[in-house]
Amino acid sequence: MTMTTTLPVLKKQENYLETERARFLKICSEFIDNAVLNMPQYEGRPRFNLNDIFKSLLILSLNGLSYRRVQSDLLLAKSLGVISSIPKRSTLSKYMNDKTLTKKLSKLIQISAMPFLNQENTLAIDSTWFGLKMYVGGYSNKPKSNPSAPSLTKTKKLHIGCLTNSKIIAYAIPTHGTQHDCPMFNEIVSNVCKNGFLIEKCLADAGYLSKDNYSLCQELGIKEVFIDFKSNITGKHPKSKAWSDAFHLYKNEEEIWHESYRYRVLVESVFSVMKKKLTNWLRTKTDTAKDNEMLLKSLCYNLTVIGRYSN
Repeated sequence: MTMTTTLPVLKKQENYLETERARFLKICSEFIDNAVLNMPQYEGRPRFNLNDIFKSLLILSLNGLSYRRVQSDLLLAKSLGVISSIPKRSTLSKYMNDKTLTKKLSKLIQISAMPFLNQENTLAIDSTWFGLKMYVGGYSNKPKSNPSAPSLTKTKKLHIGCLTNSKIIAYAIPTHGTQHDCPMFNEIVSNVCKNGFLIEKCLADAGYLSKDNYSLCQELGIKEVFIDFKSNITGKHPKSKAWSDAFHLYKNEEEIWHESYRYRVLVESVFSVMKKKLTNWLRTKTDTAKDNEMLLKSLCYNLTVIGRYSN
């Protein structure tokens, strides 16, 4: 699997929302085929075509339906030549519970952001919860005002790095609902920069606040860092110039701080779109399958973004 662009970035197409679902099968097929997922097999029982597995799982994720209810969509995909054969439910379940699928999906999400490599310089980082049951929604800090909201132990969490111009997900990490945001910052930012994105500005809420994270951004050459400060921060003993400069803006140049920091909310719109299009709860049962389901949602979302710019 190579880290290459799969589609040229073009001018945003008109009426892309009206043709989004019809365009998805074409984009999905081209993207998966260009990613070269299938590896040669030299022994053992012949494996199911891995490209067809990924395409089928993406169609499942896009529709948010059970395997039985999505059969007609898979039949349509086969008739259009998108997939060569329809995997059995047991085959899809086997792959959904495979931890190696998690790594491959993570790589595919990174590849899907590559067409925007030269058009992005701002990274917004945040996380969201997915309920483990239908109708429970996300996590609420005020359970009394929303009794139906589940506790953290009844959710899974998705951490993403979002590029603000295209609103495409450049990196995604699935975790348990109780995982704190701050430790995820290093992996997200480091990998986005490693993939070749020249990030000049990084935005994140106070959940990611730490002197180490500011130092990391300075080491990576990120010039403007806007990780929101908590009210009890004094600014003493800064570990890096990035921390000192950001704290000075936060305390003394409030308008300048908020003028840049306000774009962090763009990542919230990404989560909103994902949950409205692809459901805000998880259908699968095991931890590995739930992680893969969240990554599939992320990849599905990215492919719909690519569809806006492709012919």
